Amino acid sequence: MKNINQYNFDIIHVATHLRDTLEYVLPREHDAKIFDQRKAVLTKGLEVETPLGKFLDANKDKFEEFYNRYREMLDELYGDNSTILVKTSDGKIRVDHSQHLKIYDYVVRLMEPLRDIIYFHVNLARKQNENEPIIEDLMPVDDRHYRLFVFLLMMQDFQKSFFEFQKVMGEAGGKPTPQSNFIVQNELAKYAELLRMIRQHNHFIDNETLDALDKCIQVVEMSEGRRERRDNKNFPDLFKEALDGVNALLQKTGPKWQELFNKALQEMLAEIRKAQGGPQA
Repeated sequence: MKNINQYNFDIIHVATHLRDTLEYVLPREHDAKIFDQRKAVLTKGLEVETPLGKFLDANKDKFEEFYNRYREMLDELYGDNSTILVKTSDGKIRVDHSQHLKIYDYVVRLMEPLRDIIYFHVNLARKQNENEPIIEDLMPVDDRHYRLFVFLLMMQDFQKSFFEFQKVMGEAGGKPTPQSNFIVQNELAKYAELLRMIRQHNHFIDNETLDALDKCIQVVEMSEGRRERRDNKNFPDLFKEALDGVNALLQKTGPKWQELFNKALQEMLAEIRKAQGGPQA
């Protein structure tokens, strides 16, 4: 792997751990050892001797907001005083599931500029005729996999909030209440904003993935009253169809992403061993 692609893969590796931070919204056990590994990779990513840290140090003015938000994310999600992700005495991570939006907000708003940095280096490698299939093949799959993954998780939470909104409105005879207004302003509107941001910044053009994401956005618009329900279907069916479409594609991209990422990782590790004079396995 050429130097510029090694450099870029190191940043991709950081982005992968940022993406995997989304796993904490899942209702399952989370191991503290994996948490510590993610924290270590994400923290090291800002150090000036690493590719991402070096890039940020050389572009302080343009990426100051990104840098500050990144440090804030490390403190709020991975810090010792975090109220969102808390280590327990039995080696697990306790998640405050009422704060999913904070996790989404940090990951999504950091991921877009981070992916811009990655694609800057991809394009630079192309201009210098140093691009290699190992990165070129990974990138479109990586981008699809991230956006499908975050859409699946966030649409599930959007659905929960929307059904809670419907319940509150129903109990109030269809009239807005402080509680229903709170759900709209502090949950639904924020989910919708992030979903649209993710959809607008994709780096792929295949119809299959775009159609699946667009179907989710259409359901969001129906819930907002901006679009009529297709075929007069009820909302549970509309959400199920949209989520099933995203999940089906995620099942396809996941193994492909893992294969390509592992291939690049092994080549990167081989280069490191070679540079250190170790065995090449």
